[in-house]
Amino acid sequence: MAHPAPSESRESASDAAPSGARAAVGLTALTCHDDFLLELGEVLGGRASVHPADSLDAALDQVGAGRGGQILAIDARGIADVRADVERASRQVPHAVILVFTDAGAEKTIAAAVKGTKVFAVLPLPMEPGKTSAVLEAALTDALRQHAPSGSASARTSREDAPAPRHSPPAAPEPAAAEPPPSGAGKRLWLAIGAGVLALGVGAGIYLMRQPPHAAPPLTATPQSPAAHAQGAPQGRLAPHLPAPAVDTSIVRGHVEDLLEKASRAMFERRFTAPRGANALVYYRSVLAVDPTNGEALDGLRRVGHVLISRFNDDIAQQHYNRASLALATLRLAEPTNAHVRPFGIELSEALVNQALANGPLGTVPALIAQAARRGVPAAQLATWQSALTGQQHKRQIQKIAGQIARRIDANRLTGPASAQTALARLRTLAPTAPATQNAAQALTRALLRQAREAGMAGRSAAENEWLAAARENGATAEALAALRTQVAAARTSAANSRLEQLLAAARARLDAGRLLQPANDSAAYYLSTVDANHPDAGEAAAARRLRSALAAALVARAESASRAGQHAAALADLAAARRWGASAASLHTAAALAAKPLPPTPAQLSEVAENLRRTHYVAPVYPQRALDERIAGQVTVQYIVDKSGHTRSLQVIAAAPAGVFNRAALDAIRRWRYAPPRFHGEPVAVPVRTMIRFVLPN
Repeated sequence: MAHPAPSESRESASDAAPSGARAAVGLTALTCHDDFLLELGEVLGGRASVHPADSLDAALDQVGAGRGGQILAIDARGIADVRADVERASRQVPHAVILVFTDAGAEKTIAAAVKGTKVFAVLPLPMEPGKTSAVLEAALTDALRQHAPSGSASARTSREDAPAPRHSPPAAPEPAAAEPPPSGAGKRLWLAIGAGVLALGVGAGIYLMRQPPHAAPPLTATPQSPAAHAQGAPQGRLAPHLPAPAVDTSIVRGHVEDLLEKASRAMFERRFTAPRGANALVYYRSVLAVDPTNGEALDGLRRVGHVLISRFNDDIAQQHYNRASLALATLRLAEPTNAHVRPFGIELSEALVNQALANGPLGTVPALIAQAARRGVPAAQLATWQSALTGQQHKRQIQKIAGQIARRIDANRLTGPASAQTALARLRTLAPTAPATQNAAQALTRALLRQAREAGMAGRSAAENEWLAAARENGATAEALAALRTQVAAARTSAANSRLEQLLAAARARLDAGRLLQPANDSAAYYLSTVDANHPDAGEAAAARRLRSALAAALVARAESASRAGQHAAALADLAAARRWGASAASLHTAAALAAKPLPPTPAQLSEVAENLRRTHYVAPVYPQRALDERIAGQVTVQYIVDKSGHTRSLQVIAAAPAGVFNRAALDAIRRWRYAPPRFHGEPVAVPVRTMIRFVLPN
């Protein structure tokens, strides 16, 4: 199957997952229905990131490449063989939890089709929020369980503010290639330093605001400590680890004197913390890695700390929170026991949470609140933030559903499954008294009434009643429904009058053009018949009567002309039509009398009758013996009359070649020819005929 992925579905999928961090469980939705993604995102409520896929291949690739637990949600509508897709998914991504969604009426059929497979559950569409949410919660837990083995790194917890020894700088994760690894006792010292630094590094992450979604690490199933719960950290959801700033933790090797000289030069050149691997912080920490009590290095780190404190204050004042996060993390690395570290952490957390609540993305707020709790922000402030987050999420959920309703109204998807009506029902459950709910209800009512009006104007009474019933169910008042019916009746009357005026104008034009009865669908008679079928009011009826009288008179006049031209059949047809359109008895009598007197046919008419003569008896001419003996051929043209009985008379040779040879033979033959009696308009007539007989020698 290959389905285009609608733009709305991508939007919905992005809404479903926090933009600042990805969920510990990735949910791939195989669907071609944008409403499915939106409903799924609403029910998930941010517990997992939703990634749409428009084909099974794309979905399996996405699940296979995903990190963390994986759920594959299959929208079975339109899939020919659901079981085959499920079995293929079970083979290719055995670690994924598979959910199947289908129309409520087909739920049992699909469940029977996938029986015996690894399908976790078959769920109905439209989604039932309570039931679907409970199943998704169980699926999330199962996906995490399948992904994270016991004792794995993803199940371990770490505290950002974990204490670290004052003089235990972290070891470099990637030492310089030119420096050989230490050996013997030095190697053990470096390992000890590295272990201390690892504990410090794990706890030193500070969230960088406005990181792109793809740069954020996935949510983990890290449980919060009891202390965090006591301080009001958000509960009930998996909180993401926030990415740590890129602090330069490298260590370089060398003699203490050389390192101190490099550090002094770096301080003079104001290379306090940059560039990486060649700054005062690195050199002083490298000295302390060899001599933890070196006074000059300790003093140098204090001076670097003063610079970082100044940077932090400036960055906070200018709302450069990314840089402030880096400054604080670097200060903690330089002087873990500096008195400014804890208040700075609280101040930064407050700024980050307030900014996220004001401008989003809200998906990062739970992690920021959890981080603020670890940094010591008072429980009352944490509770205030949690309340604000709940309110913002509620508000944005309302806005999202209201936007969905507006889009569905624009697309004319007003009632039925996945319609504006079903979305409004969810919105009413979520926020029954919110202004957005009232506005959406009013917009849907207007759209339903508009559909009812269009159906009424088109004369589709059943559809009109259905739309009115839907509007009544949606909250339309009896007064609004009655007003609409009145408007429809008035509009239909006005439209009918306008239509009648157009028909009368067309009939008048065709009458003036002489198109009385033909063409059948574009004549004066056709348009007047249509007018009669529409029952015009008094004014239009009077105009129609005048036009009917004019049509009848025109038909009588045309019948008289046809009679004078000898076209008795046409005259009789026009007289019959004139009688139907109300011609007076006197005019009909006069025209009928004229039609009853047939005029003698004209030569042209007689010629036309002659062309249609049917000979009933034929006698071939006898070839003269003398002409045969002398081998003579020729032809004779004879003119004669076919009388009313069909006999030939008044024969006369008009032309002969050679003269006198074949005349008698031709005349003797024609005298014995017989014809069907010729008729003109039903009456027998005598018709002049001219024919030529050829005499051709036999072979």
